Amino acid sequence: MTLNRLFLLLCVIAVGAPVLAVEGNQCPVVHIVPERLPDLNTPREGHAVFCAGGELMVAGGHTNGFVPTATAEYLSGSEWHQLPMTYIHDHGTALVLRSGRVLLAGGSKEEMGVGQTYGVEMYDPVNHSFTGFGCLNQKRTLASAMELDSGQVVITGNWYDGDDIEMFDGQKFFTSVKPVSVGRVVPYLFRMSQGDVLILSDRDPHDHLSDTIVVDRLHGEPFTVPLLQQWKPLTYNAPTTADAGFIGDEAEGRFAYLMAVRNFERTREKPELKGQPAGQMAVVLVEDTVFTQLPTVCPIPMMSPLDGAEPILYDRGYIVADRRAKLAYLCGVDKDKRFYVVSIGYTERPAPLKLYYTDPLPDCGFYVPALTPQGNLAIIGGSSKKDYDSDNFTPTASAWLIPLGQQDGVTSAANHWPASLLWWLLAVVAVLLVSVSVVVYRRRKKAVLPARQTECMDSREELSEPESSPVNSSEDLLERICQLMDERQLFRNSELKAADVAVELGTNSRYVSDCIRACRGITFTQFVNEYRVGYVQRLLRQHPDLKVVEVYASAGFTSERSFFRIFKDVTGMTTSEWLNRNDR
Repeated sequence: MTLNRLFLLLCVIAVGAPVLAVEGNQCPVVHIVPERLPDLNTPREGHAVFCAGGELMVAGGHTNGFVPTATAEYLSGSEWHQLPMTYIHDHGTALVLRSGRVLLAGGSKEEMGVGQTYGVEMYDPVNHSFTGFGCLNQKRTLASAMELDSGQVVITGNWYDGDDIEMFDGQKFFTSVKPVSVGRVVPYLFRMSQGDVLILSDRDPHDHLSDTIVVDRLHGEPFTVPLLQQWKPLTYNAPTTADAGFIGDEAEGRFAYLMAVRNFERTREKPELKGQPAGQMAVVLVEDTVFTQLPTVCPIPMMSPLDGAEPILYDRGYIVADRRAKLAYLCGVDKDKRFYVVSIGYTERPAPLKLYYTDPLPDCGFYVPALTPQGNLAIIGGSSKKDYDSDNFTPTASAWLIPLGQQDGVTSAANHWPASLLWWLLAVVAVLLVSVSVVVYRRRKKAVLPARQTECMDSREELSEPESSPVNSSEDLLERICQLMDERQLFRNSELKAADVAVELGTNSRYVSDCIRACRGITFTQFVNEYRVGYVQRLLRQHPDLKVVEVYASAGFTSERSFFRIFKDVTGMTTSEWLNRNDR
Protein backbone atom coordinates (compact mmCIF):
# COMPACT_ATOMS: atom_id res chain seq x y z
CA MET A 1 0.00 0.00 0.00
CA THR A 2 1.39 3.40 -0.95
CA LEU A 3 1.86 6.13 1.63
CA ASN A 4 -0.90 8.26 0.03
CA ARG A 5 -3.42 5.41 0.24
CA LEU A 6 -2.43 4.68 3.82
CA PHE A 7 -2.86 8.35 4.64
CA LEU A 8 -6.37 8.37 3.11
CA LEU A 9 -7.38 5.17 4.94
CA LEU A 10 -6.26 6.54 8.27
CA CYS A 11 -8.18 9.77 7.65
CA VAL A 12 -11.33 7.73 7.03
CA ILE A 13 -10.82 5.80 10.28
CA ALA A 14 -10.15 9.00 12.23
CA VAL A 15 -13.31 10.65 10.95
CA GLY A 16 -15.51 7.55 10.82
CA ALA A 17 -14.79 6.10 14.25
CA PRO A 18 -16.37 8.93 16.24
CA VAL A 19 -19.33 8.98 13.84
CA LEU A 20 -19.90 5.27 14.32
CA ALA A 21 -19.60 5.74 18.06
CA VAL A 22 -22.32 8.38 17.99
CA GLU A 23 -24.56 6.36 15.70
CA GLY A 24 -24.18 3.19 17.73
CA ASN A 25 -24.76 4.94 21.04
CA GLN A 26 -26.99 7.93 20.44
CA CYS A 27 -25.94 9.73 23.61
CA PRO A 28 -24.29 8.81 26.92
CA VAL A 29 -26.57 6.68 29.10
CA VAL A 30 -26.31 6.96 32.88
CA HIS A 31 -28.07 4.93 35.55
CA ILE A 32 -29.35 7.09 38.38
CA VAL A 33 -30.81 6.14 41.76
CA PRO A 34 -33.74 8.36 42.85
CA GLU A 35 -34.37 9.27 46.46
CA ARG A 36 -37.71 8.26 47.98
CA LEU A 37 -39.23 11.18 49.84
CA PRO A 38 -41.98 10.83 52.49
CA ASP A 39 -45.43 10.16 51.04
CA LEU A 40 -48.01 12.93 50.85
CA ASN A 41 -50.82 12.96 53.35
CA THR A 42 -53.32 13.02 50.45
CA PRO A 43 -52.91 11.22 47.11
CA ARG A 44 -53.15 13.84 44.33
CA GLU A 45 -53.57 14.37 40.60
CA GLY A 46 -54.20 17.72 38.86
CA HIS A 47 -52.26 19.55 41.58
CA ALA A 48 -49.59 22.24 41.32
CA VAL A 49 -45.99 21.41 42.34
CA PHE A 50 -43.50 24.19 43.06
CA CYS A 51 -40.83 25.47 45.45
CA ALA A 52 -41.75 28.39 47.71
CA GLY A 53 -39.65 29.72 50.57
CA GLY A 54 -37.07 27.01 49.85
CA GLU A 55 -39.64 24.25 50.47
CA LEU A 56 -41.29 21.80 48.13
CA MET A 57 -45.02 22.49 47.97
CA VAL A 58 -48.11 20.86 46.41
CA ALA A 59 -51.46 22.63 46.20
CA GLY A 60 -54.96 21.53 45.24
CA GLY A 61 -55.77 18.83 42.72
CA HIS A 62 -58.10 15.90 43.27
CA THR A 63 -57.75 12.72 45.28
CA ASN A 64 -59.24 9.19 45.17
CA GLY A 65 -62.51 8.99 43.26
CA PHE A 66 -61.70 12.14 41.24
CA VAL A 67 -62.83 14.28 44.20
CA PRO A 68 -61.28 17.79 44.47
CA THR A 69 -59.33 18.61 47.62
CA ALA A 70 -59.03 22.13 49.07
CA THR A 71 -55.72 21.33 50.78
CA ALA A 72 -52.03 21.92 50.24
CA GLU A 73 -48.86 20.38 51.71
CA TYR A 74 -45.29 21.53 52.21
CA LEU A 75 -42.26 19.35 52.95
CA SER A 76 -40.33 20.29 56.07
CA GLY A 77 -37.86 17.98 57.76
CA SER A 78 -38.98 14.45 57.05
CA GLU A 79 -42.72 14.93 56.65
CA TRP A 80 -45.39 16.72 54.67
CA HIS A 81 -47.49 19.26 56.57
CA GLN A 82 -51.05 19.65 55.32
CA LEU A 83 -52.77 23.04 55.18
CA PRO A 84 -56.34 24.14 54.39
CA MET A 85 -56.82 26.32 51.31
CA THR A 86 -59.53 28.93 50.77
CA TYR A 87 -60.77 27.49 47.47
CA ILE A 88 -60.59 24.33 45.39
CA HIS A 89 -57.91 24.43 42.69
CA ASP A 90 -58.19 21.16 40.78
CA HIS A 91 -56.23 21.76 37.56
CA GLY A 92 -55.96 25.37 38.63
CA THR A 93 -53.18 27.88 38.05
CA ALA A 94 -50.23 28.41 40.40
CA LEU A 95 -47.54 31.06 39.92
CA VAL A 96 -44.59 31.79 42.22
CA LEU A 97 -44.21 35.58 42.19
CA ARG A 98 -41.00 37.58 42.53
CA SER A 99 -42.13 38.52 46.04
CA GLY A 100 -41.91 34.84 47.02
CA ARG A 101 -45.66 34.53 47.46
CA VAL A 102 -47.72 32.19 45.28
CA LEU A 103 -50.80 33.17 43.28
CA LEU A 104 -53.41 30.38 42.92
CA ALA A 105 -56.47 30.79 40.70
CA GLY A 106 -59.32 28.85 39.10
CA GLY A 107 -59.77 25.13 38.71
CA SER A 108 -62.56 22.60 38.24
CA LYS A 109 -65.79 23.36 40.06
CA GLU A 110 -67.04 19.83 40.70
CA GLU A 111 -65.98 16.21 40.92
CA MET A 112 -64.82 14.45 37.75
CA GLY A 113 -63.12 17.65 36.55
CA VAL A 114 -66.39 19.35 35.64
CA GLY A 115 -66.77 23.13 35.29
CA GLN A 116 -64.54 26.07 36.17
CA THR A 117 -64.17 28.46 39.11
CA TYR A 118 -63.36 32.13 39.71
CA GLY A 119 -61.59 31.82 43.07
CA VAL A 120 -58.18 33.47 43.62
CA GLU A 121 -55.97 33.30 46.70
CA MET A 122 -52.40 34.01 47.77
CA TYR A 123 -50.05 31.68 49.62
CA ASP A 124 -47.47 33.17 52.00
CA PRO A 125 -44.58 30.69 52.58
CA VAL A 126 -43.32 32.70 55.59
CA ASN A 127 -46.30 31.84 57.77
CA HIS A 128 -47.70 28.98 55.62
CA SER A 129 -51.08 30.63 55.16
CA PHE A 130 -53.63 31.05 52.34
CA THR A 131 -55.70 34.20 51.90
CA GLY A 132 -58.60 34.51 49.47
CA PHE A 133 -58.76 38.02 48.04
CA GLY A 134 -60.54 38.16 44.68
CA CYS A 135 -61.88 36.44 41.60
CA LEU A 136 -60.87 36.03 37.99
CA ASN A 137 -62.51 38.10 35.31
CA GLN A 138 -63.51 34.79 33.69
CA LYS A 139 -63.84 31.40 35.38
CA ARG A 140 -61.03 29.12 34.23
CA THR A 141 -59.53 25.65 34.44
CA LEU A 142 -56.11 24.64 33.03
CA ALA A 143 -55.00 28.22 32.43
CA SER A 144 -51.44 29.58 32.46
CA ALA A 145 -50.03 32.68 34.14
CA MET A 146 -46.91 34.84 33.71
CA GLU A 147 -45.65 37.74 35.83
CA LEU A 148 -44.35 40.79 33.96
CA ASP A 149 -41.61 43.19 35.06
CA SER A 150 -44.35 45.62 36.10
CA GLY A 151 -45.67 43.16 38.68
CA GLN A 152 -48.82 42.57 36.65
CA VAL A 153 -49.75 38.99 35.78
CA VAL A 154 -51.02 37.76 32.40
CA ILE A 155 -53.55 34.89 32.62
CA THR A 156 -54.98 32.98 29.65
CA GLY A 157 -56.24 29.52 28.65
CA ASN A 158 -59.33 27.52 29.60
CA TRP A 159 -60.97 24.09 29.55
CA TYR A 160 -64.38 23.60 27.91
CA ASP A 161 -65.23 27.30 28.08
CA GLY A 162 -64.39 30.61 26.44
CA ASP A 163 -60.89 32.05 26.47
CA ASP A 164 -59.30 35.50 26.41
CA ILE A 165 -56.30 37.31 27.91
CA GLU A 166 -56.81 38.91 31.27
CA MET A 167 -54.48 40.85 33.55
CA PHE A 168 -54.05 40.83 37.32
CA ASP A 169 -52.91 44.25 38.51
CA GLY A 170 -50.68 42.74 41.20
CA GLN A 171 -52.92 43.93 44.00
CA LYS A 172 -56.56 42.86 43.73
CA PHE A 173 -58.28 43.27 40.37
CA PHE A 174 -58.49 41.07 37.27
CA THR A 175 -59.48 42.67 33.95
CA SER A 176 -59.95 41.34 30.43
CA VAL A 177 -57.46 43.08 28.14
CA LYS A 178 -57.68 41.29 24.81
CA PRO A 179 -59.46 38.47 22.95
CA VAL A 180 -57.45 35.53 21.63
CA SER A 181 -57.42 34.43 18.00
CA VAL A 182 -58.02 30.79 19.09
CA GLY A 183 -58.89 29.26 22.44
CA ARG A 184 -56.21 27.18 24.16
CA VAL A 185 -55.67 24.81 27.06
CA VAL A 186 -52.57 25.23 29.32
CA PRO A 187 -50.83 27.47 26.77
CA TYR A 188 -47.13 28.25 26.73
CA LEU A 189 -46.39 31.83 27.75
CA PHE A 190 -43.06 33.29 26.60
CA ARG A 191 -41.94 36.73 27.73
CA MET A 192 -40.45 39.02 25.13
CA SER A 193 -38.68 42.35 25.14
CA GLN A 194 -40.72 45.51 25.81
CA GLY A 195 -43.20 43.71 28.06
CA ASP A 196 -44.73 41.56 25.33
CA VAL A 197 -45.81 37.91 25.76
CA LEU A 198 -46.21 35.10 23.20
CA ILE A 199 -49.09 32.67 23.73
CA LEU A 200 -49.41 29.27 21.99
CA SER A 201 -50.59 25.69 22.44
CA ASP A 202 -51.28 22.67 20.24
CA ARG A 203 -54.75 22.12 21.72
CA ASP A 204 -58.01 24.04 21.94
CA PRO A 205 -60.21 24.19 25.09
CA HIS A 206 -61.94 20.95 24.04
CA ASP A 207 -58.61 19.11 23.87
CA HIS A 208 -58.70 18.96 20.08
CA LEU A 209 -55.35 19.11 18.30
CA SER A 210 -54.84 22.25 16.24
CA ASP A 211 -53.96 21.85 12.57
CA THR A 212 -52.20 25.22 12.57
CA ILE A 213 -50.38 26.63 15.57
CA VAL A 214 -51.34 30.29 15.87
CA VAL A 215 -49.21 32.47 18.17
CA ASP A 216 -51.00 35.32 19.95
CA ARG A 217 -49.20 38.33 21.42
CA LEU A 218 -50.11 40.48 24.38
CA HIS A 219 -49.10 43.49 22.26
CA GLY A 220 -49.31 42.91 18.53
CA GLU A 221 -51.04 40.80 15.93
CA PRO A 222 -51.18 36.97 15.92
CA PHE A 223 -48.86 35.09 13.55
CA THR A 224 -47.93 31.57 12.50
CA VAL A 225 -44.55 29.85 12.59
CA PRO A 226 -43.80 27.45 9.69
CA LEU A 227 -41.48 25.43 11.93
CA LEU A 228 -44.45 24.56 14.18
CA GLN A 229 -46.36 23.06 11.27
CA GLN A 230 -43.92 20.13 11.34
CA TRP A 231 -42.89 20.20 14.99
CA LYS A 232 -45.87 20.35 17.35
CA PRO A 233 -45.48 21.78 20.88
CA LEU A 234 -45.75 19.27 23.72
CA THR A 235 -48.81 20.00 25.89
CA TYR A 236 -50.00 18.17 29.01
CA ASN A 237 -53.21 18.89 30.90
CA ALA A 238 -51.79 19.77 34.28
CA PRO A 239 -50.76 22.98 36.10
CA THR A 240 -47.35 24.04 34.80
CA THR A 241 -44.72 26.63 35.64
CA ALA A 242 -44.72 29.17 32.80
CA ASP A 243 -41.06 30.14 33.27
CA ALA A 244 -39.76 26.57 33.70
CA GLY A 245 -38.01 26.57 30.31
CA PHE A 246 -36.54 30.09 30.60
CA ILE A 247 -32.83 30.21 29.64
CA GLY A 248 -32.43 33.95 29.00
CA ASP A 249 -30.98 36.74 31.13
CA GLU A 250 -33.42 39.30 32.52
CA ALA A 251 -30.60 41.65 33.51
CA GLU A 252 -29.47 41.82 29.87
CA GLY A 253 -33.03 41.99 28.57
CA ARG A 254 -32.64 38.68 26.73
CA PHE A 255 -35.75 36.51 26.84
CA ALA A 256 -35.21 32.97 25.55
CA TYR A 257 -37.03 29.69 26.19
CA LEU A 258 -36.75 26.02 25.34
CA MET A 259 -39.87 24.13 24.26
CA ALA A 260 -40.28 20.40 23.68
CA VAL A 261 -41.79 19.50 20.29
CA ARG A 262 -42.46 16.34 18.27
CA ASN A 263 -42.84 15.76 14.57
CA PHE A 264 -46.30 14.23 14.38
CA GLU A 265 -49.81 14.92 15.58
CA ARG A 266 -50.70 12.88 18.64
CA THR A 267 -53.60 10.46 18.30
CA ARG A 268 -55.63 8.54 20.83
CA GLU A 269 -54.30 5.25 19.48
CA LYS A 270 -51.06 5.56 21.47
CA PRO A 271 -48.46 3.96 19.17
CA GLU A 272 -46.20 3.23 22.15
CA LEU A 273 -48.69 0.54 23.25
CA LYS A 274 -47.80 -1.23 20.02
CA GLY A 275 -44.10 -1.00 20.79
CA GLN A 276 -43.52 2.02 18.54
CA PRO A 277 -42.03 5.37 19.60
CA ALA A 278 -44.51 8.26 19.76
CA GLY A 279 -42.85 10.34 17.04
CA GLN A 280 -39.43 12.01 17.25
CA MET A 281 -38.89 14.58 19.97
CA ALA A 282 -36.82 17.73 19.45
CA VAL A 283 -36.20 21.07 21.14
CA VAL A 284 -37.18 24.51 19.84
CA LEU A 285 -35.45 27.69 20.96
CA VAL A 286 -37.82 30.67 21.27
CA GLU A 287 -36.18 34.09 21.44
CA ASP A 288 -38.56 37.01 21.02
CA THR A 289 -40.50 36.13 17.83
CA VAL A 290 -37.80 33.85 16.43
CA PHE A 291 -38.40 30.06 16.58
CA THR A 292 -35.48 27.79 15.65
CA GLN A 293 -34.81 24.12 16.19
CA LEU A 294 -32.00 23.65 18.70
CA PRO A 295 -29.25 21.57 17.04
CA THR A 296 -28.20 18.61 19.19
CA VAL A 297 -25.24 16.27 18.96
CA CYS A 298 -27.66 13.35 18.56
CA PRO A 299 -31.44 12.93 18.39
CA ILE A 300 -33.45 12.72 21.61
CA PRO A 301 -33.65 8.98 22.38
CA MET A 302 -37.12 7.60 21.66
CA MET A 303 -36.41 3.99 22.66
CA SER A 304 -34.95 2.67 25.90
CA PRO A 305 -31.26 1.73 25.52
CA LEU A 306 -31.78 -1.23 27.89
CA ASP A 307 -32.38 -4.86 26.98
CA GLY A 308 -35.92 -5.43 25.72
CA ALA A 309 -36.09 -1.86 24.46
CA GLU A 310 -39.40 -0.07 24.99
CA PRO A 311 -40.58 3.30 23.68
CA ILE A 312 -39.95 6.29 25.94
CA LEU A 313 -43.04 8.47 26.36
CA TYR A 314 -42.38 12.17 27.01
CA ASP A 315 -46.03 13.30 27.13
CA ARG A 316 -45.84 14.89 30.59
CA GLY A 317 -42.32 16.17 30.38
CA TYR A 318 -42.21 19.92 29.86
CA ILE A 319 -38.65 21.18 29.62
CA VAL A 320 -37.26 22.42 32.93
CA ALA A 321 -34.12 24.57 32.80
CA ASP A 322 -31.49 24.88 35.52
CA ARG A 323 -29.81 28.16 34.54
CA ARG A 324 -27.10 27.86 37.19
CA ALA A 325 -25.96 24.52 35.77
CA LYS A 326 -26.63 25.63 32.14
CA LEU A 327 -28.65 22.45 31.64
CA ALA A 328 -32.25 21.72 30.71
CA TYR A 329 -34.19 18.53 31.37
CA LEU A 330 -36.92 16.60 29.55
CA CYS A 331 -38.58 13.71 31.43
CA GLY A 332 -40.03 10.48 30.06
CA VAL A 333 -41.20 7.03 31.19
CA ASP A 334 -41.52 3.54 29.71
CA LYS A 335 -44.29 1.03 30.28
CA ASP A 336 -42.30 -0.68 33.06
CA LYS A 337 -42.30 2.65 34.95
CA ARG A 338 -38.62 3.43 34.51
CA PHE A 339 -38.01 7.16 34.55
CA TYR A 340 -35.81 8.84 31.93
CA VAL A 341 -34.34 12.33 31.99
CA VAL A 342 -32.67 13.83 28.92
CA SER A 343 -30.09 16.41 29.97
CA ILE A 344 -29.51 19.17 27.38
CA GLY A 345 -26.39 21.36 27.46
CA TYR A 346 -28.17 24.27 25.81
CA THR A 347 -25.25 26.75 25.75
CA GLU A 348 -23.28 24.64 23.23
CA ARG A 349 -23.95 24.21 19.49
CA PRO A 350 -24.74 21.48 18.78
CA ALA A 351 -26.06 20.84 22.29
CA PRO A 352 -24.74 17.68 23.96
CA LEU A 353 -27.33 15.26 25.37
CA LYS A 354 -27.16 12.72 28.18
CA LEU A 355 -29.85 10.17 29.05
CA TYR A 356 -30.43 9.27 32.72
CA TYR A 357 -32.62 6.32 33.66
CA THR A 358 -33.88 4.71 36.87
CA ASP A 359 -34.88 1.21 37.80
CA PRO A 360 -38.66 0.55 37.62
CA LEU A 361 -40.62 2.63 40.14
CA PRO A 362 -44.04 0.93 40.15
CA ASP A 363 -45.73 3.25 42.66
CA CYS A 364 -44.30 6.49 41.28
CA GLY A 365 -46.62 8.85 39.43
CA PHE A 366 -45.46 10.28 36.11
CA TYR A 367 -46.14 13.96 36.71
CA VAL A 368 -44.87 17.41 35.74
CA PRO A 369 -41.44 17.79 37.41
CA ALA A 370 -40.40 20.68 39.65
CA LEU A 371 -36.81 21.95 39.95
CA THR A 372 -35.49 22.26 43.50
CA PRO A 373 -32.99 24.96 44.60
CA GLN A 374 -30.32 22.21 44.66
CA GLY A 375 -30.83 21.45 40.96
CA ASN A 376 -32.76 18.19 41.45
CA LEU A 377 -36.11 17.20 39.97
CA ALA A 378 -39.08 16.40 42.22
CA ILE A 379 -41.82 14.06 40.94
CA ILE A 380 -44.70 14.25 43.41
CA GLY A 381 -48.11 12.60 43.17
CA GLY A 382 -49.78 11.88 39.84
CA SER A 383 -51.01 8.62 38.37
CA SER A 384 -49.20 5.33 38.94
CA LYS A 385 -51.14 3.26 36.43
CA LYS A 386 -48.99 1.08 34.16
CA ASP A 387 -48.61 1.02 30.38
CA TYR A 388 -48.22 4.78 29.93
CA ASP A 389 -51.81 5.40 30.95
CA SER A 390 -53.15 7.84 33.56
CA ASP A 391 -56.00 7.39 36.00
CA ASN A 392 -57.70 10.36 37.62
CA PHE A 393 -59.55 8.08 40.05
CA THR A 394 -56.57 6.46 41.82
CA PRO A 395 -53.72 8.98 42.16
CA THR A 396 -50.59 8.22 44.14
CA ALA A 397 -49.17 9.86 47.28
CA SER A 398 -45.57 8.95 46.47
CA ALA A 399 -42.83 11.56 46.16
CA TRP A 400 -39.43 11.09 44.53
CA LEU A 401 -36.31 13.16 44.01
CA ILE A 402 -34.13 12.66 40.92
CA PRO A 403 -30.65 13.81 42.12
CA LEU A 404 -29.41 15.52 38.95
CA GLY A 405 -27.59 18.20 40.94
CA GLN A 406 -25.17 15.59 42.35
CA GLN A 407 -24.07 13.67 39.28
CA ASP A 408 -20.27 13.95 39.43
CA GLY A 409 -19.79 10.37 40.56
CA VAL A 410 -22.48 8.43 38.70
CA THR A 411 -21.72 5.26 36.76
CA SER A 412 -22.77 4.71 33.18
CA ALA A 413 -24.99 1.91 31.94
CA ALA A 414 -23.08 -1.33 31.59
CA ASN A 415 -24.21 -1.89 28.03
CA HIS A 416 -23.35 1.57 26.76
CA TRP A 417 -19.73 2.56 27.11
CA PRO A 418 -17.63 -0.43 25.96
CA ALA A 419 -18.43 -0.17 22.24
CA SER A 420 -18.28 3.60 22.30
CA LEU A 421 -15.03 3.61 24.23
CA LEU A 422 -13.50 1.11 21.79
CA TRP A 423 -14.35 3.28 18.79
CA TRP A 424 -12.96 6.38 20.44
CA LEU A 425 -9.73 4.56 21.31
CA LEU A 426 -9.47 3.49 17.68
CA ALA A 427 -10.04 7.08 16.66
CA VAL A 428 -7.23 8.30 18.92
CA VAL A 429 -4.86 5.67 17.54
CA ALA A 430 -5.86 6.60 13.99
CA VAL A 431 -5.23 10.29 14.62
CA LEU A 432 -1.78 9.50 16.01
CA LEU A 433 -0.99 7.39 12.96
CA VAL A 434 -2.21 10.17 10.67
CA SER A 435 0.07 12.62 12.47
CA VAL A 436 3.06 10.32 12.02
CA SER A 437 2.19 9.83 8.34
CA VAL A 438 2.02 13.59 7.79
CA VAL A 439 5.46 14.08 9.36
CA VAL A 440 6.96 11.31 7.20
CA TYR A 441 5.25 12.67 4.10
CA ARG A 442 6.62 16.20 4.65
CA ARG A 443 10.14 14.98 5.33
CA ARG A 444 10.16 13.00 2.09
CA LYS A 445 8.94 16.07 0.18
CA LYS A 446 11.64 18.23 1.69
CA ALA A 447 14.25 15.70 0.70
CA VAL A 448 13.49 16.01 -3.03
CA LEU A 449 12.41 19.63 -3.43
CA PRO A 450 14.73 22.64 -3.71
CA ALA A 451 14.92 24.78 -0.59
CA ARG A 452 12.78 27.63 -1.97
CA GLN A 453 10.13 25.25 -3.31
CA THR A 454 10.10 23.43 0.04
CA GLU A 455 9.48 26.67 1.89
CA CYS A 456 6.55 27.49 -0.41
CA MET A 457 5.10 23.99 -0.03
CA ASP A 458 5.35 24.15 3.77
CA SER A 459 3.60 27.51 3.80
CA ARG A 460 0.76 26.28 1.60
CA GLU A 461 0.30 23.08 3.61
CA GLU A 462 0.08 24.97 6.90
CA LEU A 463 -2.58 27.33 5.56
CA SER A 464 -4.72 24.86 3.61
CA GLU A 465 -7.19 22.19 4.68
CA PRO A 466 -6.45 18.47 4.12
CA GLU A 467 -7.65 17.62 0.63
CA SER A 468 -10.30 15.00 0.00
CA SER A 469 -10.73 13.14 -3.27
CA PRO A 470 -11.25 15.57 -6.20
CA VAL A 471 -14.65 15.92 -7.83
CA ASN A 472 -15.16 15.47 -11.56
CA SER A 473 -15.79 19.15 -12.20
CA SER A 474 -17.00 22.36 -10.57
CA GLU A 475 -20.29 22.06 -12.45
CA ASP A 476 -20.92 18.57 -11.09
CA LEU A 477 -20.18 19.68 -7.55
CA LEU A 478 -22.43 22.73 -7.88
CA GLU A 479 -25.25 20.51 -9.12
CA ARG A 480 -24.85 18.33 -6.03
CA ILE A 481 -24.77 21.37 -3.75
CA CYS A 482 -27.96 22.77 -5.30
CA GLN A 483 -29.68 19.40 -5.07
CA LEU A 484 -28.78 19.23 -1.38
CA MET A 485 -30.16 22.72 -0.78
CA ASP A 486 -33.38 21.96 -2.65
CA GLU A 487 -34.07 18.57 -1.06
CA ARG A 488 -32.73 19.04 2.48
CA GLN A 489 -33.19 22.82 2.83
CA LEU A 490 -29.94 23.14 4.76
CA PHE A 491 -30.12 26.91 4.33
CA ARG A 492 -32.83 27.02 7.03
CA ASN A 493 -30.10 26.34 9.59
CA SER A 494 -29.07 29.84 10.68
CA GLU A 495 -25.57 28.56 11.55
CA LEU A 496 -24.93 26.73 8.26
CA LYS A 497 -21.28 26.74 7.14
CA ALA A 498 -19.50 25.52 4.05
CA ALA A 499 -17.99 22.76 6.18
CA ASP A 500 -21.50 21.43 6.94
CA VAL A 501 -22.26 21.14 3.23
CA ALA A 502 -18.86 19.56 2.63
CA VAL A 503 -19.55 16.85 5.21
CA GLU A 504 -22.84 16.00 3.51
CA LEU A 505 -21.11 15.68 0.11
CA GLY A 506 -17.95 13.93 1.24
CA THR A 507 -15.62 16.74 0.20
CA ASN A 508 -14.09 19.71 2.01
CA SER A 509 -15.21 23.27 2.62
CA ARG A 510 -12.56 24.80 0.33
CA TYR A 511 -13.91 22.87 -2.66
CA VAL A 512 -17.46 23.97 -1.82
CA SER A 513 -16.58 27.65 -1.50
CA ASP A 514 -14.30 27.68 -4.56
CA CYS A 515 -16.90 25.89 -6.66
CA ILE A 516 -19.63 28.43 -5.82
CA ARG A 517 -17.28 31.35 -6.44
CA ALA A 518 -16.10 29.92 -9.79
CA CYS A 519 -19.58 28.98 -11.09
CA ARG A 520 -21.72 31.72 -9.60
CA GLY A 521 -19.24 34.52 -8.86
CA ILE A 522 -20.48 34.88 -5.27
CA THR A 523 -19.41 33.75 -1.82
CA PHE A 524 -20.87 30.78 0.03
CA THR A 525 -22.76 33.14 2.37
CA GLN A 526 -24.31 35.03 -0.55
CA PHE A 527 -25.26 31.71 -2.17
CA VAL A 528 -27.05 30.53 0.99
CA ASN A 529 -28.78 33.90 1.44
CA GLU A 530 -30.19 33.65 -2.09
CA TYR A 531 -31.83 30.37 -1.11
CA ARG A 532 -33.17 31.92 2.08
CA VAL A 533 -34.69 34.87 0.27
CA GLY A 534 -36.21 32.54 -2.32
CA TYR A 535 -37.75 30.44 0.44
CA VAL A 536 -39.38 33.52 1.99
CA GLN A 537 -40.71 34.59 -1.39
CA ARG A 538 -42.25 31.15 -1.98
CA LEU A 539 -43.95 31.16 1.41
CA LEU A 540 -45.41 34.61 0.81
CA ARG A 541 -46.66 33.62 -2.65
CA GLN A 542 -48.29 30.44 -1.31
CA HIS A 543 -49.70 32.08 1.81
CA PRO A 544 -50.62 35.70 1.02
CA ASP A 545 -52.10 36.13 4.50
CA LEU A 546 -48.68 35.69 6.14
CA LYS A 547 -46.59 38.68 7.18
CA VAL A 548 -42.89 38.98 6.44
CA VAL A 549 -41.96 39.09 10.12
CA GLU A 550 -43.71 35.76 10.60
CA VAL A 551 -41.56 33.82 8.14
CA TYR A 552 -38.04 35.23 7.98
CA ALA A 553 -36.78 33.22 10.97
CA SER A 554 -37.93 29.90 9.47
CA ALA A 555 -35.75 30.63 6.42
CA GLY A 556 -32.60 30.82 8.54
CA PHE A 557 -32.28 34.57 9.11
CA THR A 558 -31.20 35.51 12.62
CA SER A 559 -32.87 38.94 12.87
CA GLU A 560 -35.34 41.20 11.09
CA ARG A 561 -32.62 43.76 10.42
CA SER A 562 -30.32 41.32 8.62
CA PHE A 563 -33.26 39.87 6.67
CA PHE A 564 -34.41 43.23 5.30
CA ARG A 565 -30.82 44.17 4.35
CA ILE A 566 -30.10 40.85 2.62
CA PHE A 567 -33.48 40.80 0.87
CA LYS A 568 -32.67 44.12 -0.80
CA ASP A 569 -29.14 42.98 -1.66
CA VAL A 570 -30.50 39.85 -3.37
CA THR A 571 -33.59 41.25 -5.10
CA GLY A 572 -32.65 44.92 -5.55
CA MET A 573 -35.95 45.83 -3.86
CA THR A 574 -37.26 46.34 -0.36
CA THR A 575 -39.80 43.82 0.88
CA SER A 576 -42.57 46.42 0.50
CA GLU A 577 -41.62 47.08 -3.11
CA TRP A 578 -41.55 43.37 -3.88
CA LEU A 579 -44.89 42.73 -2.16
CA ASN A 580 -46.54 45.51 -4.18
CA ARG A 581 -45.43 44.03 -7.51
CA ASN A 582 -48.17 42.27 -9.47
CA ASP A 583 -45.81 39.63 -10.87
CA ARG A 584 -44.34 38.49 -7.57
